[in-house]
Amino acid sequence: NVAKKYAADRLTYQRQTETADKQVKYNNEAANKVYQQEQTKMSEAKKKAAFARQTAIAKSIGSQGAILSAGRTGQSVGLLVNDAERQSGFEQAQADATLDSQLQMGQISMDQGFLQSQSANNRAMSNVGMFPAAPYMPAFPGIPNFVEPFSDSEE
Repeated sequence: NVAKKYAADRLTYQRQTETADKQVKYNNEAANKVYQQEQTKMSEAKKKAAFARQTAIAKSIGSQGAILSAGRTGQSVGLLVNDAERQSGFEQAQADATLDSQLQMGQISMDQGFLQSQSANNRAMSNVGMFPAAPYMPAFPGIPNFVEPFSDSEE
């Protein structure tokens, strides 16, 4: 009976371990999908910011060209050209700030995905019981085994 219980306990432990390992695999795959999704969002944000910068530069060049082609003279022309450059700088700074914010949000989402995966992995592994200890099986069950008392004479 003791040997049968030990075999059943080992089988139960093995099944729990395999189930937990599968769950950890699925948790890690889910975390990887979160990483991929957030990295795609971050890449899109970088592209969008680059196009926004390019649009701001093109708009600035167009505004400066319109001012210069109007045929005006004097200091006001320089101020108007500088204003067009300043507006372009503001638009580029806004695109950069938006990009930084989106990159930070992506990093936070990836960190959150990692922590959720780790938590789920810990829950899965906590469902695994302890490895069963091998039972004591006496060589001759009908004959008692006596343990000899410890003696100090061997020192």
